[in-house]
Amino acid sequence: MFSTGLMLGALLAGVITGALGGLASIIPEPVRLWTLAPVVVVILLFELAGRPLSLPQNRRLVPQDVIPRASFSGPLQFGFEMGTGVRTFTPTALPQLLVLIIVLAGGLGPGLLAGLGFGVGRTLMPLSRALSGDPRGWDTKLLASTAWVGRLCAAAFLLSLLLVGISI
Repeated sequence: MFSTGLMLGALLAGVITGALGGLASIIPEPVRLWTLAPVVVVILLFELAGRPLSLPQNRRLVPQDVIPRASFSGPLQFGFEMGTGVRTFTPTALPQLLVLIIVLAGGLGPGLLAGLGFGVGRTLMPLSRALSGDPRGWDTKLLASTAWVGRLCAAAFLLSLLLVGISI
């Protein structure tokens, strides 16, 4: 149920982001793109340098007491809240950058795809931790490699932007 909640929350966030992109379409495209370009450059430079910007976010995790409340609703609520990104901590500015890109240059389709990708990514993290056989060791390894994980994510983000930009 946790994974289902994650995916539902992420897809809802994608729909909302895509709908905001539709509203932003009344702003002339050159204005939107010239506004977006320096933000993308600055955030990606910080990410690639291993020094992600700390953007405003709700740094509270979903309370652990939500899970044992019920076998169905607790994990579903926990996953939904993490999937929307409303109550979670992200050590990188890339999710906020993606939202900004979708609002200023995307639309409903890219919003749905981004929500799907966010949900899958959020689902893979706890799943890989649980399947590792040593969750505490997994946490230690992740914390030790956070800067490199961030750099890899930023490089993949940049590559995705380039590929999307080339195909348009």
